[in-house]
Amino acid sequence: MSATPEDTAAAARVSVTTAPVSSTIDKKRPARILGLDGPRGVACLCVLAVHVGGHNSPETVSVFKLGLLGQGLIFFFALSGFLIFLPMVRRLFAGKPMPDNKSYAIHRILRVFPAYLVIFLFANFVMRAVFVQNAAVAESNFSDSGLGMLTDPLTLLGNLTLLHSYFPSMLQTGINPSWSLTLELAFYVALPLLAGISFYLSKRTTISAPVLAMIPVAAMFVIGVTGKVYAASRVAPSGITAPLLLDWGNNEVAVLSRSFWSLADNFTFGMLASVIFVAVDNGDLKGWISSKMRWWTGLAMIPVAGISLKLIDDNSRWQSTFVSLGSALLILFIIAPLARGEKSKIAEWADWAPLSYIGAISLSVYLWHFPVLIMVGRFGWLNNSDTPAAMLWNFVVVAVVSVSFGTVTYRLVEKPALELARKFKSVR
Repeated sequence: MSATPEDTAAAARVSVTTAPVSSTIDKKRPARILGLDGPRGVACLCVLAVHVGGHNSPETVSVFKLGLLGQGLIFFFALSGFLIFLPMVRRLFAGKPMPDNKSYAIHRILRVFPAYLVIFLFANFVMRAVFVQNAAVAESNFSDSGLGMLTDPLTLLGNLTLLHSYFPSMLQTGINPSWSLTLELAFYVALPLLAGISFYLSKRTTISAPVLAMIPVAAMFVIGVTGKVYAASRVAPSGITAPLLLDWGNNEVAVLSRSFWSLADNFTFGMLASVIFVAVDNGDLKGWISSKMRWWTGLAMIPVAGISLKLIDDNSRWQSTFVSLGSALLILFIIAPLARGEKSKIAEWADWAPLSYIGAISLSVYLWHFPVLIMVGRFGWLNNSDTPAAMLWNFVVVAVVSVSFGTVTYRLVEKPALELARKFKSVR
């Protein structure tokens, strides 16, 4: 995942001083923001768990409401919004020009495609463990049907380019969780276009940097809201009533529901968190919002969690909006003291080494876990009893194999690609 699960630890820079950014923008910062890799690892394992449970233990998942673990993916979107918008916000506050778009594009492409292509090609042609038809249809009976090797030229091309999620006939084919990478790529394209408006106005108006930074945030929110409203308007004409097919099936509504148009707001609150973080770091935001950030974010998470749970239970398309808001609050809760140049014990605890490591290799783990789930099932390594104990066993098996495979592709593919990206001027 590119935050995707999606961004690497080297994606971010954090100031450890409260001096104005204009005087510290070029000062060397730590290689990562402390406290975010561990939660990324937890989110990755949550997504893995819900897929393992859904595939082999659907009754257990239903009884214990474990489907909630799937919301870990929304945390990745919020985290992408925070990390990728952060360097743009820093430069905007410092009166610097917009990051180079060519360098930005190279970094984004090398972040996603090398690992994705290697894993997809291996899963398709060697493991033969990808979906050759829509996953929601193929998994209706939680069987191995609909799986194998993609050979249709157009569907294969769609998966190789990550454009498959734009076509009903291709949606949820290949490595089915890869739809989130399609969404991430759309975000990568939209963000510099929207941020460009702010940088353009910064040179031609007297509008303050905090206000200018909110333009992309507001635009992203509007895109997501209008997309959700339009997708909802297409439900009745579609004639489809099954919630699973409306969300994931091979139809127009599912394509809209998985699209950037409908889910842009999932990145919004992470972007807003980056504006707040930089405003505090830069000294523009003071008072209780800054000094009591951990308190108000912690308190705000309580009602947001309640609303999110209600919307999830109702299968509302607005559930991801509130989960994203809660994710952004969690990010600020963890790193709040860092913006004030202080240490954060919670950030240190959150980056517990094993979870931090999984967070660092989360893109590979995320992409491997479903083909691995299929393969270990074929090998007979999974317990097919629909019980909590069986689900726990299956989770451990799939997690161990996925992390092992993820370690290999991270070291041999992801890491070299990231090192190549660093040869270009940093945009962060």
